[in-house]
Amino acid sequence: MDGDNNNHGAPHRVSIEQKNKCVDFMRKAYAMVDDPSTDSIISWGYNGDSFIVWHPPECYRDLLPRLLGVPDFYKFRLYGFKKVFSSVHLEYARDDFVKGRPELLENIGQSFLEEREKKMKPLRDAMRNCKNMDEERLVTKEWLATLERERRVQVDKDFLKDADLLVLRISKYKERRAKSFARFGGFY
Repeated sequence: MDGDNNNHGAPHRVSIEQKNKCVDFMRKAYAMVDDPSTDSIISWGYNGDSFIVWHPPECYRDLLPRLLGVPDFYKFRLYGFKKVFSSVHLEYARDDFVKGRPELLENIGQSFLEEREKKMKPLRDAMRNCKNMDEERLVTKEWLATLERERRVQVDKDFLKDADLLVLRISKYKERRAKSFARFGGFY
C-alpha cells in the first residue's frame, strides 16, 4: 500500500515542478513584454490585456531564444494563450497576463497545473487497469495518439482562423485601393 502512495506522490511532485516552470516562464515573458526597450518588437496590447508582436522575425530570431529559451510561441499556447484574430498583428491574450498585474501570473501556473492534471487523469486511470508492460505501452501509445489528434484539430482551427483573417485583410486592402483609384479618377 505504501508503494501505491509513493506512486501517487511522484506525479504530484512532477506537477508542482511543472507549475513552477510555468510561473517562471510567465515571469520572464511578462518582463520581456513589459520592457520598454523591446516595445518596437513586442509590447502590451492597447488595453493591457494582450501583447502584440510588431516584428515577428526579430522576435523569433532575437528575443524568444535569448530571453525565454524558446524558438516560437508554442509554449505560450501550451500555457493557455490564444491568438487574437481580430488583430491585424500577431497578438496573444490570456486571462491573468495583464499589464501592471504581475501577481496574477501564479494563477496561470495553477490553471496550467489543473489542466495538465485533467489531461493526465484518463492515462492514469487506464494505467491502473494494465496487467503488464505491453498493455501499459499500448495504453500510452493510444493516449499519445489521442493528444496528437487533438493538437492537429487545434492547429487546423487556428489555420482556418488565420486564413479567414488573411482573406479579410485582402478584401479591406482591395476596398482601400478601389476607393483610392476612384478618388483619383482612375489614375495613380
